[in-house]
Amino acid sequence: MLKLIKSCHCVGEANVHLQFTPKYRRKIFEDEELRTVCEQLFYGIAERLGVRLAGLGFGPDHVHLFVAGCKNYGAAELARKFKGVSSRLLRKNHWARLKAKELYGDSLWSGGYFYRYVGAVTNETMKKYVQESQSKHWQAHEPTNTQTTLLQFN
Repeated sequence: MLKLIKSCHCVGEANVHLQFTPKYRRKIFEDEELRTVCEQLFYGIAERLGVRLAGLGFGPDHVHLFVAGCKNYGAAELARKFKGVSSRLLRKNHWARLKAKELYGDSLWSGGYFYRYVGAVTNETMKKYVQESQSKHWQAHEPTNTQTTLLQFN
């Protein structure tokens, strides 16, 4: 299980599952270099925020983050920080690659995001969810309309 966070005045657990989609649902993460750079950026952002990425997974056109230990941040602020910093740095340092994916303008991510507060689950459960749920996006067959949930992997 994830460890409880203890401070002077509180004890608890705060974990959030976030999903971001690039603007125009472009498949920018088919580019392995962009995936790697984005992954490094997300881990760096988490470190600066004092939270931990317990899981991270990419589909061709989206990314899942499992953020653990985020007692000082709500889902909206986490989304703003992760999306804002990654967008700015990816556009600044990898604009040619993004433009090749027909991504243009002054934003990388779509305006919305998915979030779900996640209860007490193990790191192994999160990793398994990310690996198994994302593999369907990388297969050559037509995608299905069924959505896999974190709870099915407990």
